Amino acid sequence: MGAIEWLAPETSDRMLERQKFTGLGIVLALLYWFAESVIHRFVYAEEFFEVVPSDVNELLMRLLIIALIVIFGVFADNRAKKIRESEQEKHAVFVATVRSTQHILNNLLNQLQLVFFDLEKEHCLESETRKLLEKSIREGKEQVERLSTVSDISSESIEESVKPR
Repeated sequence: MGAIEWLAPETSDRMLERQKFTGLGIVLALLYWFAESVIHRFVYAEEFFEVVPSDVNELLMRLLIIALIVIFGVFADNRAKKIRESEQEKHAVFVATVRSTQHILNNLLNQLQLVFFDLEKEHCLESETRKLLEKSIREGKEQVERLSTVSDISSESIEESVKPR
């Protein structure tokens, strides 16, 4: 995460995305509480519809269940955050690896071109060998460039990016 992103206030969309399981847990907990009240009134034929039960045992049971539902939502949000952070780290490592590899290969290809020019100056290359070497240098540069533009970090997309065309 860049410095600017870190300092910028979170938009409501990003905050909702980050806390979606906690929010869902709260909604489910409230629905559960209301459903329990309805069940007690109509199934158990209690005299009054009580949103907050007068029986302490019933109140404690509802509070415990609601707490478990909300805690599970918080746990799920924390786990999802760790997974997102892990994916971001994998992406950063991939990008750094590709850039480093691209730097090394570009240096190698440039040095190979220098050798190619020296050999060509001395007329040491046959026409067929010269064409093959030119083609290899060009294809190597193209493959490195395609690899550096991979956005979907999967083995299939990486392999596809470096297949000869």
